[in-house]
Amino acid sequence: MDISNASRPIKDEEIASCNDIGREPIEIRVGTDALSVVVSAGNYFAQEMTIGELAAAFSANQGDTWADINPDWPAHPIQFFTPGADSGTFDYFNEEVFEEADPSPMLSATAANIVGEDDNVTVQGVSGDGCTEGDLGSTCAIGYFGFAFFAENADVLRAVSVDGGDGPIPPGDDSVNEGTYPLARPLFMYTDAGVIEEKPQVAVFIAYYLDNVDELIGSVGYFPAPDESVQRAADAIAAAAGWE
Repeated sequence: MDISNASRPIKDEEIASCNDIGREPIEIRVGTDALSVVVSAGNYFAQEMTIGELAAAFSANQGDTWADINPDWPAHPIQFFTPGADSGTFDYFNEEVFEEADPSPMLSATAANIVGEDDNVTVQGVSGDGCTEGDLGSTCAIGYFGFAFFAENADVLRAVSVDGGDGPIPPGDDSVNEGTYPLARPLFMYTDAGVIEEKPQVAVFIAYYLDNVDELIGSVGYFPAPDESVQRAADAIAAAAGWE
């Protein structure tokens, strides 16, 4: 593989595995995602949540209710939807909400619906949860995925504003660009100097990508990376290709 896409930074053990086969990863920052926590459009109470409340919701068991998470909330049954443990989205959420717990509490919680990589299951499960004010027998669900998928389904979902300690912040252009949204995550590509040396066309492709990514990334629901990060990636590719 000449290029690998990643929705989280490479881990130290992954770098070591690359080193074991003679590769030295080159990190290429290409954008930013706002990982979005979503509830149904009918959810009338869980529109702002702290990191602690997210941790309680995403480790809930069968029989737990929203009132167990926050006593000011009604006692609707809770269920949650999460990608599988092989997902970078899962890794990032586990890192930010559960401080990299291993194993993640999400994997053993009995209120979990582990959907793998099919975010459509989360959309359908959360949007169709039946959360009805006055009917405490109706389940109110919660899930998470990238901002692009939320934007595509904003007619049936509501994005939760997340309080990381500075008040509740919704995902969106302003909060991502200002660096205030607690669950904004960097997006990367990775390659290797040996690949660049053997296949100059890979360097040309990445350089072209970096020249154009900021103009196009918004159209697919992501946000530009900081200018200095993109320039640092371009400089690394130029050095590996011997262009300077």
